[in-house]
Amino acid sequence: MENSNSDTGPAGAPPARLAARLQRRSNSRRRSSAHSSRRSSISSLHSRASTLSCHGGPHSTHIAQHLRRASIIENRKARLAERAAHAEQVRLRAAAAKAVPKSSNSEEKALAAQAAREKLLAEITARCEEEVRRAKRVAEETKERKAAEHAKLRDEMAERHADAAKRRSNYQMNFRRPRTTSLAAVEEKKIGPQDLKSMSQNVAVKVIQRTWRATRPRRIARAFMKAGISVEDLKKMDFEDVTKLISSEATMAASMRLVKHLGILDHETDENARRGAIRVFLGAFMVVAHPVEAFSHGGKEPQEQDLITKGQVLVTAVEAAVASLVEDQQTPATVDGLQQLFNDFTSGFHAWKTQDLGILADVMIGSFVNLDLIIQSTKDDRDGNVAEEYLQAIRTEQTKILVRLKRLIGHDKAMDRIRKAVRKARRDRVAQQAKESTEHVPRASTPVDMDVDIAPSALLTPPATPSREVQRSEEASSFVNRLGLTMTVLPPNREIAHEIQINGTYEVQQQPWTDSRKDLMDALRRGMRDSIQQGGTHAESAWTHSMVILVKDKIMNLISQRHPLYDKIDTFLDARLIEQQVQKGMFVYNDFFTTIANMIKQICSPGRDDIVQQFSDATSSDTIERLFSLINILDIMTLDHINFQFRLASKSVIEHGHEHEHSMFEQDLKGRVHGLEHTKLWWNNARRGISGANPGTFAYANAVYARALTDLVFSNTPLTYEHFPETLRLDYIRLLKVRARTFHVVAVASTLLTSKIRLRRNREALWSKEAERLMKLDVLSTDVATIVRQIESGHMMPDSTKSGLIDFVSRVLPIASGAASKLKTAEQERQEAIQERREYDPARGQAEADKSDVFGEQIATFILKSLKEHFFYRIAASSTAEKVRVTSGASETLARIGMPEFVSEAGGIVDVLERVKNVDLKAHEKWYDQIATESNEATVS
Repeated sequence: MENSNSDTGPAGAPPARLAARLQRRSNSRRRSSAHSSRRSSISSLHSRASTLSCHGGPHSTHIAQHLRRASIIENRKARLAERAAHAEQVRLRAAAAKAVPKSSNSEEKALAAQAAREKLLAEITARCEEEVRRAKRVAEETKERKAAEHAKLRDEMAERHADAAKRRSNYQMNFRRPRTTSLAAVEEKKIGPQDLKSMSQNVAVKVIQRTWRATRPRRIARAFMKAGISVEDLKKMDFEDVTKLISSEATMAASMRLVKHLGILDHETDENARRGAIRVFLGAFMVVAHPVEAFSHGGKEPQEQDLITKGQVLVTAVEAAVASLVEDQQTPATVDGLQQLFNDFTSGFHAWKTQDLGILADVMIGSFVNLDLIIQSTKDDRDGNVAEEYLQAIRTEQTKILVRLKRLIGHDKAMDRIRKAVRKARRDRVAQQAKESTEHVPRASTPVDMDVDIAPSALLTPPATPSREVQRSEEASSFVNRLGLTMTVLPPNREIAHEIQINGTYEVQQQPWTDSRKDLMDALRRGMRDSIQQGGTHAESAWTHSMVILVKDKIMNLISQRHPLYDKIDTFLDARLIEQQVQKGMFVYNDFFTTIANMIKQICSPGRDDIVQQFSDATSSDTIERLFSLINILDIMTLDHINFQFRLASKSVIEHGHEHEHSMFEQDLKGRVHGLEHTKLWWNNARRGISGANPGTFAYANAVYARALTDLVFSNTPLTYEHFPETLRLDYIRLLKVRARTFHVVAVASTLLTSKIRLRRNREALWSKEAERLMKLDVLSTDVATIVRQIESGHMMPDSTKSGLIDFVSRVLPIASGAASKLKTAEQERQEAIQERREYDPARGQAEADKSDVFGEQIATFILKSLKEHFFYRIAASSTAEKVRVTSGASETLARIGMPEFVSEAGGIVDVLERVKNVDLKAHEKWYDQIATESNEATVS
């Protein structure tokens, strides 16, 4: 059995399964030399060859091995060469690829990435917009739902309050007997005193305490109702009476007991805090009953409306609780509910008070400054004790304002702000007066005796040319007359006297030449040049003779015979001698003009030294041009001299000018130049708008005149000369100027108010810089874009707001431009009439249906109407105390209508109207009394 498998293999051989795994397969593939196997290596081959050769192997085998080895070496060299060539090709391709410019795949990828990013951003934006729209829609729905809930709650509270009031009225109408034990009459008779058990002291105390606790809430509620604190009762009272009622100690005490009983206030709160809370509690009744008087904006601001809503809810809940207590029922509102309502109202009240505090302080400081300016303007008036009367009334009003201001912002802060404001206002007033009253007083003038009472017409007549008989040719006289036409023509004496009465510092200014006058000047220059060129020496001597006569007459009118230069000028300006020098060719024009300039420097006003020096230095100019420059300087000097004489005579004119106007107006009536038809119609129309006063009193007549004047100037209707009363026609240009300025103010104020509303700003906020910049613009040459840019420079606004503001300004600006255009046309026509020495007729060529100065925008119309009423109340004030009161409240009134920046502008307009009113009433009081008497008689009959 051991030798059974001997045939299968040699002895000691492994089993077949192991031999198959260990035996090298003959058909296995030889490995490449690149793998560095042991059999294919050089050392292995060499060792094998060495072994065979050393052991005596056949020679042929040795040669075959050498050949095989050489073949392998050659194969390896070939493979290495191929590998080196391949590496060189790879290196060359890499170098070539590196040398070739890079393709724009990266740019394409960047563009593609950016496009993908933009697409992603657009998708995100669209999703965000959709989310925003959805959020807005949800917010609007929530807001509407809350508004509906609040409205429903208010309606329910109102119904409950109505039911409670109904029950209270029924209870008060029906008499009820006091609560007693319900026992039958028969039983009461059967019960005797001996049957009643005696009550112990403790039991009696408990009964008394229980009864007191049961009746105490009803007594508290009845005391509160007896004080008159209810919305219905407060609405029937005036606001001042409501203020007194709420601030009384009895009302405070009754409210304190009620609030403590309802649990609105904590019992641990100190006394001052409790009194402040009670004032806030009573303030809820005030703002609900009188929102217009209680708030600065009349309850139209969102914050004020929110406070009114919270106050209405609180008042309704408190009145329902009080009604339940009076009827001995359970309080419908819980303590927590009333506390929550009171806390909501308190937080809203303090937020409104904090915002309104700064604006109120600015308004009060402005009123204080305005009163101080009145004192400064009247302190030098010693006639009729005007200064003392104003000072007493103004000091009283300033004390009230100062006390209120200290309560608002504190003592130190109030005094510091008032000092700064008063100092600034006084500096501005002094600077304005210095700017407006620049005196051009001649260095030498004819002395005037101020003690002599001279008629205004004589005082206002310009200095007459001294009569000198100079026998010259008709050509010379004509030349002098034509040169004299280049001088400024003065208005009529009647107008000058009227202007001095209106403005005591009135001065005649050199007016710009009209087109016709410019043509005359050019024609005169050309005629002079042609005459000299064609006429030769004779024409030049005649022209020079005329020039000397004119210059001498003008200069000699400016000085008196006592002046040191009088004889020197008379000798130098010898017309006959100068004419002879011209004929002989010995006259030098430059020396003549230089000498004249040196003389003029000694007699002109200091303010004219610059133009005289320019005339003296202009030696290279044409002779004719220097002549007209000299005539211009003499014209200015003549006006300075006339204005100086006006200043000296102004006191006499102011005292007696109304007599002159009275006589001139009466003369016109007798001569049938005009009648009183327009004045009667004007007075009667204003009289219909005044009611509530005795027609025979001075206050009534003053109110009628104020109404008539304000309706004439500030009505939102076309203003024509035909509508003017005959008594005010001398003030036609002035009132047109006031109207144009007012319309400019209204346009700017409405623009600023619209900007504040669109930007959600407080309409009482001061935009003084914007208002100042806009008021400096000329409405005739300003476009809409400029105004919007001025506002946008200080306040950023979105495009939608900007486009809306542009549309608004485009509707308001043309109206102000129309009023300014009417004023400019009227002034030009008046100037042409004066220069052409003809009567000025404003009604000539005036369009009746011209509505270019009528506002159609709602905000501008509201501001114009409010401003007109403000002007009416200030002009209609008759007593000094009333004037001071209205003036001190001007800042608050203008801030309430949305134009706090124009307090000074409104004050200036009122000042002009007051002066017009005073002068007009002095001159035409006789006819106004006659018209008023006729109107009263017609009314009585």
